[in-house]
Amino acid sequence: MLTRIRSLAFAAFLVFFVGFIGFFCLPAALFGRRAAQATVKSWSKTGLGWLKLITGMSYRIEGAENIPRGGAIVAANHQSMWETIALVALLPRPVISLKKELMWVPVYGWWAYLAGHIPIDRKGGAKALRAFTRTAKERIEEGNQIIVFPEGTRVKPGKTARFLPGVAGIYAATNAPCIPAAHDSGRFWIHPGIERRPGVVTLRFLPPIEPGLDRKSFQAELKAQLDGARPDLEPANIADERDHD
Repeated sequence: MLTRIRSLAFAAFLVFFVGFIGFFCLPAALFGRRAAQATVKSWSKTGLGWLKLITGMSYRIEGAENIPRGGAIVAANHQSMWETIALVALLPRPVISLKKELMWVPVYGWWAYLAGHIPIDRKGGAKALRAFTRTAKERIEEGNQIIVFPEGTRVKPGKTARFLPGVAGIYAATNAPCIPAAHDSGRFWIHPGIERRPGVVTLRFLPPIEPGLDRKSFQAELKAQLDGARPDLEPANIADERDHD
């Protein structure tokens, strides 16, 4: 019961905070994309702090030395909204690849556009994928870190899914390193729903996969590394999830 009350309180806070900061900080948009990115990063860091304070959900980082400083691809497994907040907070110049529909969400979509996030038209076929890849290449050349979710959708803790080809296309086109980022956020930030369980998310940044692999080899290497490093696939955590079900 207490977890539900805390989860509701955080959900209400998040809606209020996004709206308040979104409007209050709009003048920052006059100073360009870097200022918008700084605003979004500040929002993300504050959100993580209040998440811990209200719900008891925190995180730890492993492999922080692998966090890229320059242009790169960061490929993460996708379980909840948590990783979209955390990676923006932790990376120096983060740019997220996101569904184009999210760009139409009031306030959130405005700032996604201002910060240079890249919308994906999932129904646009090869033409849309080429446009996305061109934009991703431009962002990386500017020194940004492109956050991608190779699974293409949220996958429940303890489960795996095939990787979509988009990330391999970005890797081939940009000649940039790809840093796998594995985590178990879905064990605590429950999707769907608003439940946020107290606990510690583990986020692991792995050594970069350097440019030069062909697409098939890269795809196989990325999947092996991400699935192999995911905390939720460790036997003890799989058993813990079964106890919660």
